[in-house]
Amino acid sequence: MADRDRRDEPSADKPPAALPTLYASPLGDARDRAAVPRELPRGRAAKRAETTTDVTRFRGFLPATIVAALAAALSAFLLPPPGGHASPGPLSRPHARAESVTCASCHGTDASPKRPDEACATCHGPHAPRRGPHARLFKSGALRCSTCHPIHQADQGVTFVPGEPPIRFAPGVERSLDDAPPAHIEATVPIVTAASCKGCHDPRSSRDPITRCFAPGPDKLGPDKPSLCFDEHQTALPPDTPDRPGSAARGRVCAAQHGDDRPVAWDAARDVALAVPKLDRPQTGALSWLWLGTGTLAFALTLGLVRGSGALRLRLRKAQDKPPAPEALLKPQTRVRLPQIDTQTCLGCYACVDACPYDVLEVQKYVAVVVRPEACCGLTLCEQRCPNGSLRVTDGDFIGDRPRIDDALQSEDTPGLFLAGDVTGLPLIKNAILQGAHAVEKIAASLEAEGPRASTDERPKDLVIVGAGPAGISAALRAKELGLSFEVIEQGSVAQSIRSFPRGKLVFDQPLDLPLTGKLWLKESTKEELLSHWMRIIRKEELPIRQDTRMTAVAREESGKLFRVTTEPRDGGGPPREILARRVLLAIGQRGTPRRLPIELSPDIEARVHYHLADARSFEGKRVIVVGLGDVAMEIAVALARQAGTTVTVVHRGATFTRGKSRNIDEVKRMHAAGRLGLRFETEIAALDPDVATLRTRGRDERVPYDAVFVLIGSIPPWDTLKACGVRVAGEAHTTADRSPSIFVQGPTGAP
Repeated sequence: MADRDRRDEPSADKPPAALPTLYASPLGDARDRAAVPRELPRGRAAKRAETTTDVTRFRGFLPATIVAALAAALSAFLLPPPGGHASPGPLSRPHARAESVTCASCHGTDASPKRPDEACATCHGPHAPRRGPHARLFKSGALRCSTCHPIHQADQGVTFVPGEPPIRFAPGVERSLDDAPPAHIEATVPIVTAASCKGCHDPRSSRDPITRCFAPGPDKLGPDKPSLCFDEHQTALPPDTPDRPGSAARGRVCAAQHGDDRPVAWDAARDVALAVPKLDRPQTGALSWLWLGTGTLAFALTLGLVRGSGALRLRLRKAQDKPPAPEALLKPQTRVRLPQIDTQTCLGCYACVDACPYDVLEVQKYVAVVVRPEACCGLTLCEQRCPNGSLRVTDGDFIGDRPRIDDALQSEDTPGLFLAGDVTGLPLIKNAILQGAHAVEKIAASLEAEGPRASTDERPKDLVIVGAGPAGISAALRAKELGLSFEVIEQGSVAQSIRSFPRGKLVFDQPLDLPLTGKLWLKESTKEELLSHWMRIIRKEELPIRQDTRMTAVAREESGKLFRVTTEPRDGGGPPREILARRVLLAIGQRGTPRRLPIELSPDIEARVHYHLADARSFEGKRVIVVGLGDVAMEIAVALARQAGTTVTVVHRGATFTRGKSRNIDEVKRMHAAGRLGLRFETEIAALDPDVATLRTRGRDERVPYDAVFVLIGSIPPWDTLKACGVRVAGEAHTTADRSPSIFVQGPTGAP
């Protein structure tokens, strides 16, 4: 007995029920097997280093902060607060006009500092209060001159100048009462506010004697309410007799403004205080907001400038670093080009594998190898991406089924006839777009060199484009950009080849550059997204595209410089139409006529046979047979197998997978292993009855019920149409006699 069989036997010491279950997987049902986690395939390309917001979100903050600080400091220097930067506030009118009053007059110097509240007597002399309580507080030092007259803050009053209106002043502000009568005396009366008295008095209490010094009325002024008592330092009425004891020897302080008519000045000051109880002083806070706003504006402008210049530099750098389109992307090769790999220097870095769009290369045993040479299209992307030159794309056998065209994509056998797109033998949507624009540029250059046509009754168009696929749309956009007169003929609808793809199919993942519209970036775009974008461009640019119009003939005029293109409606419901053109661009693709099954089909069975899939959901719950195992067949089979209740059987006459992208092959194998679709190798359809198909495998027949059959075994390229137009294939030997000055093609273009 084999060791594995012995391991499967129950232990002699324990009964079978006692053995622990180490692992169990419910793989009996196909849906359960499909739900088992599987190893994800390797990504198509290694992620490149990207500049993320973790790096760029703080870019520009340092220079913006420095500029903002400098702008705020400059605005503060140019717009200082009242009184200057070093002053706690502005001075009032009397002190501001006194030339002898400086900061040192009240604050002293560093060598001999002074107390500001004791420096008033320097100019005003001894000025003790006369009221008893105030005098006692002043004598004890609890009451100072600055208590009632705080310099820089509330040192306010009224100034009278003979012949001029009274002037109400406060620190940093003064107001002339133009509607008041001119003064007849010269005097300055200081005004004390309620804020100076709140330390000892309560102006809101009726029992406080200070309430008699304030005018009755609303208390909305609060601490700014002016006091109307002015007899603190001098009696209201001086003595009438000069021989009163001590009167002659009494010293007067500021005698010029404190004469015997002082009570008159007080009465006038009361009227002014009642008329203008408060002056709005200039607010330093408003300047602070101005400085802050200046700094913020400078910060925003600098940050935007740094960010914008960085983005502009990045865009310019990308534009400068963008390599020119290689020649292989415009003109297909006429010889087989296969990668040759030096296994001694190959790094096995997957760079070439990720660059190849057709999975020609794989990494095996740490080096790159060519596993699918038949799928190589000759592009040099793999060679360009190789980091150390271990891979070179070399020329091999001659390719005989490529049209003979020059570098301008013009037929070498029929001058004036150009080709673009898949019909040239170069695949990929990106290449078709590049070819369409390139061909029109060469056409425009040739027309300019030829010069304008002589005026005739029938004015020819500069260009007729046959086909409205990727190459045709790109050519039309470029022709409009260059100012050519043109018309586009399409026997189906716009981008018919793309419309035939299955619903939701990923079309491409490369950046494109369309004429007129600029960059077209649809990374991993689905067919619906690509079609929607193209239709928006066509409607916006108003391209002259005639859909459902078949090109039936192309004839060259006797002069050899004009083409006459004959068209007719696709359904044959209208008369033919002729278009005279100086140049013709064929962008008809390479799909041609789909290959059909080599068996007779009755009309009722023909309705069940399909050659492309538009929407897999319409076949939900159906029994479907897929004939073929190329990329298109595998993608359609996978899309159908994902529908609920749909049974899919793939029929392939080969013994194994012979073509197709690796990701499609892996997905088909996975779904076959999960029981989602059947896979029949070395099998072909021998007969189709109304409900049953006969499958023949190695000489044995099996009848399988079906609802629909998809025949996806390739297409017949439109070589008959091209040869009738005068386009010869590269492998065809032809002589000068083969070139006829009159070329004519009759019948359909070969596309379905």
